[in-house]
Amino acid sequence: MKQWCGAAGFLVVLGIVFLVGCGGGVFSTSKTLTDPLGLQGKSANMDAEVAVDGLTTQISASQQDALRFTLNNLTTPSSFYEGMSTMEVSQQATLTLSIASNSALPSTLVLRDVDLRVVVRASEGTSRTSPPVEFRYTGFLTLDRQPDGSYRARENLSFADELDRFDGSALIAILVGGSANTVIADISFTANTSSPNIPSGSTVRFALQFGSSSALIRW
Repeated sequence: MKQWCGAAGFLVVLGIVFLVGCGGGVFSTSKTLTDPLGLQGKSANMDAEVAVDGLTTQISASQQDALRFTLNNLTTPSSFYEGMSTMEVSQQATLTLSIASNSALPSTLVLRDVDLRVVVRASEGTSRTSPPVEFRYTGFLTLDRQPDGSYRARENLSFADELDRFDGSALIAILVGGSANTVIADISFTANTSSPNIPSGSTVRFALQFGSSSALIRW
């Protein structure tokens, strides 16, 4: 009898170790929301500042409230999301530059030291505002001239931001609060390229087109 109890106890311990080793996956659940912040299909257009120091052209664009629009609430009750552990928000986007210049422009240009930042918030009237969801891209971009003369980045920008259970729950509380919300996106962009690519006297128009988006909620 003692041997049977000992064997049973060992199996229980082994089962617990297995569950812990798997990250509790047997009990983990998740839900994916499509386009939680309503950015898909939206675009932001800004005039960029151009500074040329001889060899390098610096481009910068920044605008608070670059996007502002009304977003209807999610229909799922807030109680459905109680106890979440994290929320990971993913967003796709495409960058386009329109350049007007008196000089010849190349068919391809490379932007170095790119720092593109998008900060999104949702607010429920004037009563409360969600924690910021921040998307950021750094590195370089290669842009090809299109038939209409604009330049489009080859790279599809993939943004992601993970919110902890406190910030994620605060965002969900607004998105399911029962009334339409206001979504605001602040955008800033800086980059460098060689001065022959974008000569002195050029004017640049910056455009960011938002694509598919999702939020993965984990418990």
